Amino acid sequence: MKTFSPKWLIGAVSALLVFTVISCNKSDLSTTGGLKPNQNNLTVMLTDGPGYFDSVFVNIQSIAVKIDTTQKWWGNNDNNDNDGEHHHEWKNWRSNWGNEDESDHNSFWDTLNFTPGVYNLLSLANGADTLLSSTNITKGKIIAFKITLGSTGNSLVKDGVTYPLNLMPGWNSVYVRVFGENFQEVTTDHYKIWIDFDAGRSVINVHDGQFYLRPFLRAYAVSNTGSVAGVVMPQDAMPVISVQNAGDTLYALPGRGGAFMVKGLPGGTYSVFVNASNGYQDTTINNVSVTTGKTTKLGIINLHK
Repeated sequence: MKTFSPKWLIGAVSALLVFTVISCNKSDLSTTGGLKPNQNNLTVMLTDGPGYFDSVFVNIQSIAVKIDTTQKWWGNNDNNDNDGEHHHEWKNWRSNWGNEDESDHNSFWDTLNFTPGVYNLLSLANGADTLLSSTNITKGKIIAFKITLGSTGNSLVKDGVTYPLNLMPGWNSVYVRVFGENFQEVTTDHYKIWIDFDAGRSVINVHDGQFYLRPFLRAYAVSNTGSVAGVVMPQDAMPVISVQNAGDTLYALPGRGGAFMVKGLPGGTYSVFVNASNGYQDTTINNVSVTTGKTTKLGIINLHK
């Protein structure tokens, strides 16, 4: 089993609908190596947002993609899609959780090469990520991802104490719809995508010592989105950073030295709100411009009492 070292913490509630478990048939094409004419290579990276625990461990058992072979890969025809929702992943991602779309009758599930294991989500905050899979798959349009979690092996650490992280009944498989702009074309026929497993919005504190996992995921491409980074001082202000616009809000918790980074932001103008504690004043930075493929650096943000 793969286990990653602890780092961040989280605690928040937000829902990601899931769908009834659907069996996946592993395709003969789900292998690494040289590409065949009817194949693309797909690299999947895992990342995470912030959280208020020491560690959040999730047991990922399998990853599958839903492919429609009657449509071209987005990298080849993204601008010509006519499904009415392909250019607005950031605005529409909430409405594309849940059950499998029955209109996807021309598609099939292909299980990716992946070593099941336990991942510490909080070691992947503030811009960090890790490789989940690099697999040759049937050429076609990827409609969705399905992440299957183990019913056991999930846990969290809070103030040095380890607690079981109970998986919500029926939430072991998470269906995440994706769009063309979520993918980054690395080279010809080689694409890359990041899956953000937001531990902060996935962990529910039901009662003292009782925690439940209700997975909250989204997909994005680094090349098609921007980032915001900075340093908040002093650290004893215990700041929480939120980067928001009309579309949504993403969060960060500064790490060692007060540094933070929020990735996966569509290009646009945002407000950065620093929610401080321990008597320090909150701070808002308005009109922060985010450019696709670049990191907007805010420098040092000094908080005052």
